[in-house]
Amino acid sequence: MPRPQKDLSFSVLLDYYAPALTEKQRAILTEYYNEDLSLAEIAENFGITRQGVRDAIKHGETALRTLEEQLGVARKERAMQADLDRLQQLVHNIRVYNGGAYTANMRVLQATDEMLSILDRLSAQEDAHAL
Repeated sequence: MPRPQKDLSFSVLLDYYAPALTEKQRAILTEYYNEDLSLAEIAENFGITRQGVRDAIKHGETALRTLEEQLGVARKERAMQADLDRLQQLVHNIRVYNGGAYTANMRVLQATDEMLSILDRLSAQEDAHAL
């Protein structure tokens, strides 16, 4: 019988909210979502039934979903990253438009260099936060 399709968004939520779960929920969800183990494999690892694993996964998913609904950390971070990506694209567009002029405006070049530097710093902070 084929395994049901996993909702991998829980893997992302696990990255953010794992510390809020019980140790057992965290371990089971990690094995299920991040290590792609089957219910039977996880049950064997924990010495519990497949139904016990399934129940732990469902309770853990509910906890993760509730935390995201209440706090929205993952959603906010995705939105911020999308905004940073868009700003970087706009700065590059400005540089292209400025470079296409007969004589490039040095103030625009300096300003866009600074903007790109700031965006790189912010992206690095976001990447570090995600870890």
